[in-house]
Amino acid sequence: MISLQETKEFLRVDDDTEDALISSLIVTAKVLVEDVLRRPLADFDRIPEPIYQAMLIVTATLYEERQVSKDKSGVSVTDTLDMIRRMLFAYRKGAF
Repeated sequence: MISLQETKEFLRVDDDTEDALISSLIVTAKVLVEDVLRRPLADFDRIPEPIYQAMLIVTATLYEERQVSKDKSGVSVTDTLDMIRRMLFAYRKGAF
């Protein structure tokens, strides 16, 4: 699982004011990634790099898109989930 510190470095967040939010988003990213994988991360002795990166990308997207407005442009959560499905396909189980 990714740590709070690693995630903050990825997000380029220097202070501690949003630690609770970021920690919550890490948990959400883990759930989403496990849902795509159809298996818990605990199944892996060592988390493969694409899975690690997928969790960081999901966390970053949720962090950046937490205040959605009509005029805001950027990567949508839907586009991000489509991308991580492709990133994680090789690690995905046929069913839970």
